[in-house]
Amino acid sequence: MKKNKTHELRQRLLFTLLILAIYMVGRSLLLYKVDPAPYQLEELNSQNIMTSMLSGDRYQYTVFALGVMPYITASLLMWIFMAVRGSEFRLRFSPQRLERVTLVLMTVIAVIWAVMQADGLVFKESGLDDQILRLIAVLEMTAGAVIIYKMANAGKEWGIGGQTPIILINVLDNLVSTIQRFTWAELRKSVLLCLIMAAVILAMENILIRIPVQRVSIHNIYADKSYIALKLIPIGVMPVMFAVSFFMIPQLIVRLIMMFYEDNSALEAIYGELNLTTAAGASIYLGIIFALNLIFSFIMLAPDEMAEQLQKSGDSIVGVYAGRKTKRYLRRKLLLLTLFSGCVLCLMMGISLGLSLEGEISPELALFPATAMILTGILCPLYREIKAYRKFDSLSFFI
Repeated sequence: MKKNKTHELRQRLLFTLLILAIYMVGRSLLLYKVDPAPYQLEELNSQNIMTSMLSGDRYQYTVFALGVMPYITASLLMWIFMAVRGSEFRLRFSPQRLERVTLVLMTVIAVIWAVMQADGLVFKESGLDDQILRLIAVLEMTAGAVIIYKMANAGKEWGIGGQTPIILINVLDNLVSTIQRFTWAELRKSVLLCLIMAAVILAMENILIRIPVQRVSIHNIYADKSYIALKLIPIGVMPVMFAVSFFMIPQLIVRLIMMFYEDNSALEAIYGELNLTTAAGASIYLGIIFALNLIFSFIMLAPDEMAEQLQKSGDSIVGVYAGRKTKRYLRRKLLLLTLFSGCVLCLMMGISLGLSLEGEISPELALFPATAMILTGILCPLYREIKAYRKFDSLSFFI
């Protein structure tokens, strides 16, 4: 009988490259009548550099200007919503319905961000009013966000990594663009921090905390190999990736209040402190990283639901009674891991921000080491997925 070999990895890689090619074209297509000249001279601070990792381009004046930010934000909000409603609600919520609701939510978020972004665009002289051009830009950016959403979902089904390769392109673009703007003497300390942080994240991504589980369905030599695996950094570098976005929320709130209380010196002083070049702003940013690490871990890993699933299946953690004691055990285990990983993340980012505040490194490089952390956190799961498909291709099928 003839053996058939699969080419799953090759097909998925080719499809992923196709998605990336479309994305690169979209992020190079300027919005209708937008004038790119004024943006070339703008100074980018560390906050803008981090934000552009999830957006489509640095200056946000192309069709894919919004990037994967609306998609990731909508997905994150839906994860939180589903986690709050519980497992029974998720069973009644079909994947098709979830995708439709996520698309609607993503579109709403994209429209809001497109309107905010279009307000600052500079257009070339034309016969159309600037407000009409801004409306066209909003429609273009929203359409671009929908296209990216579709590409990310297609990447999950037929490609590798879903939206991760798109984020990877943005991260690499930021790395190259930032490096080109500084000399080696200016970059030396930041590059050293990048290497240290990448090594730490790599270790934490691959060190597993194994909780032994007794499965009622396994009564052989493999019974001792059954366990719940938790990474030393439970949810990876997501807190670092989203911290800047959450950091912008108090800035927006103060700006809105300032619109009603103009020339208020107290508000102006508060707004001046809400940036990463001040000790107060850096402290708030680190606090956001710590909080997001804790909140995301408990929402996405859901120790209570994990304990309920063990109880329903008749399985149990070795040496721990089922039910409440299992819940408390898993909560305590996850809490210790999140506290440890949160402290490590804050320590590493705190060193970089501290050096920036002391003038040892440029303020634009304050969050540059975070790029190395995010890059490492992205490459690890991509490598595991590619490795899995490679093993699949090594099998021989007879049917």
